[in-house]
Amino acid sequence: MDLPLLDAGPFDPHRLDIVRLAWSRRLQMDDRALDTDAERVEHVGATDDVTVLRLAETTVIVGPSWAVDASRAISGPASADRTWISALLGDRSAHYEIGTHTLAYGSDIGHTIDVHDPLISHDAQHARNLAAHCSDADVAEAFGEPVSRNWFTLLGDDRPADSAHSLASAGYSEEQLILADMRVLTDPDHRRRGHAQVVGMATNDAIDDGLIPQWRSRPENAVARRLAARLGYVEIGACHTAALRP
Repeated sequence: MDLPLLDAGPFDPHRLDIVRLAWSRRLQMDDRALDTDAERVEHVGATDDVTVLRLAETTVIVGPSWAVDASRAISGPASADRTWISALLGDRSAHYEIGTHTLAYGSDIGHTIDVHDPLISHDAQHARNLAAHCSDADVAEAFGEPVSRNWFTLLGDDRPADSAHSLASAGYSEEQLILADMRVLTDPDHRRRGHAQVVGMATNDAIDDGLIPQWRSRPENAVARRLAARLGYVEIGACHTAALRP
């Protein structure tokens, strides 16, 4: 299935340089390794895991030497689907757990929630209460990494705060002291009501802290990708990770 990157318009070159720096550090490469307009960047990693990163016009391959060598036989840039990394892994695919996310980056949102005087909680427990009402896939995307986040949860105003229903939640964690890795979760019974725009609050909070907001979505999650685009996030890449199974 073809899952192209969204055509979201240009992305600020200075901010792109900062995003490149963050990814260079995350992939344990030299700080200037991705400071390039080259179509390909290769790096032999220290483990058997493989990462294929598409960032703007550059495809980055990080992994063992066999993976780097195999990538040279694949033409064109990596996209949001798994065709590229599946071709790279070949017969080894069965031994790897593959994860894929599109990458979008934001600037000042300026959006408001369509609720008069919204009741916002920063208590992680309200985010966990919301998770109990959502699908496993949505929860995995929002809570998939054991890191602390700065949560903004929109609560219903029909009860006191300590017993209020959690409608939507957004939060972020810092990466490399540069990026704010955003997450958003909305109660299935309260979707398409504008509540997910609580992510605008989290986005602006991250920007106030000097971070660049990063929104990762499963490629097939068209709702999340469209929401990010409506909030001003620009989709400029995708990351495919292949972790060797135990």
